Amino acid sequence: MTPEPNLEEFHALTEVADLRRVNSDLQARLRRSRKEKDDLVEAVRQGVKDALLAYGPIKPVPPRTPDKRKGGEVALWHLTDWQGAKVTSSYNSEIMRDRVLAFCDKAQAITEIQRADHPVRDCAILFGGDMVEGLFQFPAQPFEIDASIFGQFASVGRLEADVVRRALAIYEKVTVISEWGNHGRVGSKRAAVPRSDNVDRMTYELAREILRGEERLTWEDSEEDIQRVEIGNYRALLVHGDEIGRNGFVSRATFCKKVADWKSGAYPWRFRDCYVGHYHRHDEDSLPDGVGAVYWSGSPESDNRYAQDTMAAAGGPTQRLHFVDPKQGRVTSQYKIWLA
Repeated sequence: MTPEPNLEEFHALTEVADLRRVNSDLQARLRRSRKEKDDLVEAVRQGVKDALLAYGPIKPVPPRTPDKRKGGEVALWHLTDWQGAKVTSSYNSEIMRDRVLAFCDKAQAITEIQRADHPVRDCAILFGGDMVEGLFQFPAQPFEIDASIFGQFASVGRLEADVVRRALAIYEKVTVISEWGNHGRVGSKRAAVPRSDNVDRMTYELAREILRGEERLTWEDSEEDIQRVEIGNYRALLVHGDEIGRNGFVSRATFCKKVADWKSGAYPWRFRDCYVGHYHRHDEDSLPDGVGAVYWSGSPESDNRYAQDTMAAAGGPTQRLHFVDPKQGRVTSQYKIWLA
């Protein structure tokens, strides 16, 4: 006799076949997606190489003669909130470049004054984010820029590389720590894009690619939105400033309280100071432990109508220069560098 069909077994086999077919289809899609992503990455890399060829060969910066004196300090450049390609009545991409390079000139002059007393061999550059103006912060933003996202990527990335090259000509070794800001965001706040997919971070990658042959440079990429600064025994945090607050803005007291909470153990790394951009002001607040400080740094930008209209705030174009004692683990001197 022919056995009666087992319907449960038939349905089970059918489901297994369907699942295998779906799984095979998903794997094929994943392979195609990975290939498309790899092709896109390769296309970007090739585009960067082609752009660099248009500039001509970029030779490594000749090394400085080593300072054989004992001891010494380390220079710290906090460069942040360039807002690259933003246009106001007193700011644009050309003025940005002039002011940033003016900072390099002034930092070099002050470094030479310091060197008359003690060695300053090395430099740490803290890129603090909002290096580009972006396109997705405000409805009218596309009408307040002189370059698109691609133009911002190219011009700001090249300027970052030029700044690092200037530092390599002044110091024996340079370390770059780079943080990304809210203006580099891709898409709206509700867009399903990882925060670390940020135009600031893309400009850093372009600059690192330009400087690939510099053996005296240390510059590592990071997906984190809080960066760690370590200069000998000196330890600090580098943040952009929009990490705290629902809309990326809180009072000065609230911000300092959050940093104090981090320092009390909420952040899993011991540090002394915190460097902040975002607010376009140069200032300093002592932390409750009486040792550390929050260092607020300004922007090369001027005439910020958004800040004037929404917060009744304004600040002159500045950036920050410090000198650090790596043995004592503290800032020994600080300068507010005016750029206008």
